Amino acid sequence: MAGKSKKIQLPKSVLDMKFMKKTKERIEKEIENTQDLDSLYSNIITNEMRSASGNFISESSFIFCETMLEGRLSFKGMNPEIERLMELENGAKTEDNSGEMVKDVSDDILAKKMEKFNKMKRPSNSPVTEVTKNKRRKEKHIQNDENL
Repeated sequence: MAGKSKKIQLPKSVLDMKFMKKTKERIEKEIENTQDLDSLYSNIITNEMRSASGNFISESSFIFCETMLEGRLSFKGMNPEIERLMELENGAKTEDNSGEMVKDVSDDILAKKMEKFNKMKRPSNSPVTEVTKNKRRKEKHIQNDENL
């Protein structure tokens, strides 16, 4: 308490005046509350903590914040839901780092679906196939004419 700066207080003679009674009561309550708090946390808060200054380091860059963890954290089973979410997130990060993607659909099923899709996309009587058929017929007629 020796290092603690004192708050400026009104003189006792002023506080004894009739119009200052409410202020005097308020100040007395504040003093009681601070004494209660001091005795309550006296074994935890040390004089070094009270007089400490310069506990903060200011950085001009935010690069150090990029490696920090985001969101809520839980340890030793204090919040099981958060811990489950943390495990899922860590699992997703390890899958991304392995370089392999997890397949939702097998290659065979995908190939069959694409084959069906391509058949639906271009039916046999589409204009493209008709043009190619006509070209082939013309080429055959030209070859037949040359052979004669």
